[in-house]
Parts: sequence; structure tokens; C-alpha cells
Amino acid sequence: MATVMPNKSATFRLPQWVHDFLDRKADEEQESKTEIVVEAVACLRERELAALMAEGYREMAEDSLAMAEANLPAVVETLPEW
Repeated sequence: MATVMPNKSATFRLPQWVHDFLDRKADEEQESKTEIVVEAVACLRERELAALMAEGYREMAEDSLAMAEANLPAVVETLPEW
């Protein structure tokens, strides 16, 4: 079961176009502006995590290739000929 975190109040200034977008999107989705902002921030967080994961995979690529090549003889012995 997920833990429900209490909401905290935040006050900040937004450009008019953001305010207008939030009003319109909240009406369209029948959600609060807070829910729209939380969804947008969650998307940013997911994008950041994906970028970090991609960077990690790139950094590990050389080691992964070396491990795969080192294990290739064992794999060849166990797989049928293609």
C-alpha cells in the first residue's frame, strides 16, 4: 500500500501563458491545477531518470561488451548451431 504524503503549500509566480494553460488543462481534465502541476513534475522526474539511466548504460557499455566477449566461448558450447 502506498504511503500518502501530506501536501505542502507553495507560492511562486508563473508566466501568463502557464497560468492560462493550467486553467484550460484543469478544466479539460476535470482535475485541480495542483494535480496538473504534479503530473508535469512527475514527467520531468521520469525524463531525468531516463537520461541518467541512458548515461549509465553508455558508461557501462565497454565493460558489458568485454564480459559478453569473455563468456562467448561458454555460450557457443551450449547453444545449438544456427
